[in-house]
Amino acid sequence: MKKSIVTTFLAVFGIIIVMYLVLFALMNSSRPLGGMPEMMGDFSGNLYGLWIFVSVAGLLALIFTLFNYLENVKIQQNFQNDIKRLEQNQQPEAPELQVIHEKIIKMSMELQELSKQKSADKAEIIELERKRISRELHDSVSQELFAATMILSSVAGSTQNLTKEQIETQTQLVLKVLHSAQNEMRALLLHLRPVELDGKLLSEGLSALTDELQAKISANISVKLAEIEASRNIEDNLFRMAQEILSNTLRHSQAENIEVILRENRENIILKISDDGVGFDTTGSDKTASYGLANIKERALLLGGDAKVISAPNAGTTVEVRIPKTDTSKSH
Repeated sequence: MKKSIVTTFLAVFGIIIVMYLVLFALMNSSRPLGGMPEMMGDFSGNLYGLWIFVSVAGLLALIFTLFNYLENVKIQQNFQNDIKRLEQNQQPEAPELQVIHEKIIKMSMELQELSKQKSADKAEIIELERKRISRELHDSVSQELFAATMILSSVAGSTQNLTKEQIETQTQLVLKVLHSAQNEMRALLLHLRPVELDGKLLSEGLSALTDELQAKISANISVKLAEIEASRNIEDNLFRMAQEILSNTLRHSQAENIEVILRENRENIILKISDDGVGFDTTGSDKTASYGLANIKERALLLGGDAKVISAPNAGTTVEVRIPKTDTSKSH
C-alpha cells in the first residue's frame, strides 16, 4: 500500500512538472532562436516563482494521491463487505458481484436438485437390490432348503420301510441339495461383499478375492494376474466386474475349475474369467443363464470398452472384458 501511494504521488507530480515545462516552452516559442539563452535565463532567474510552482505541484499531487487512496480504501472495504455477503449467501451491492451471486444461487439449486435425484436413485437402487436378493433367496436357497427338509422328513418317517440303499440315496440327494444351497448363499454373499480395493492394486485385490473364495468352495481356482497401470476408476470397475462374474459362476456353472486372468497389452487392459461348467446357450433369452452380462457390458461400455461371452451347453463359459488404455488410465 505504501509503495502504491509513493508511486502515485511521484507519477502525478511528474506529470504536472512535464505539463508546466511544455506550456512554458509553448509560451516562449514565438521568441527567435537567439532568445533561447535569454529564455533559460528568465527560467533560472525566477527561483522564487519556480519554488512556488513546485510547491503547488507537490500539493496538487498530494491531494490527488490522498483522494485516490481514500477512494481505493472505500472500494476495498465495499469489496470485502460484498465478499462477506456472498459467504453468507446474501446479495452484494456491486452489480458485477450480483451477477456472480445469481450464478452461485443457480448452481446451488442445480446441485441440490442433483443431490436430491441422486438420493432418490440410490434409494431406488437399494430397494431394487433388496427385492432382487429376497427373490433369489426365495427362488433358490429357500426352495432348496425346503426340498431338503421334505426329503429328510420322508426318510425320518419311513426308516422302517426303506432299505439301506434307499436311505443312502436319499441322504446323498439331501447333501447335493444342501451343497447347492450353500453355493447359492456364498454367491449372494459375494454380491454383498464390499467392492472397494482399500488402496490395493487391482492384482492384489483379485488375489485376495480368489484366495477367499478358494477357502470356501470345492472348485479349483487358478489365477494369472499382472500388475497393470490404470486409473483408480478403471481398477474399481474391473474389480466389480470380476466379483460379479465369479458370483454368477458359483451360482450357475457347477464348475470344477475356474481360471482368472488379468493382463494388458499396448492397447487394452484385459480381464478374462473362464470355467469348465455346464455353460449355456448365448442365443437364448434366459436371464439367469446370461450370467448377469447386461451389468458387466454396461460397466465396460462406460469405460469405453466391451465385454463378450463365449459359451455353449456343457462346454463351459468364458467372459472377456477389454478396456482401452488411455493417457489418463495411468494416472491415479
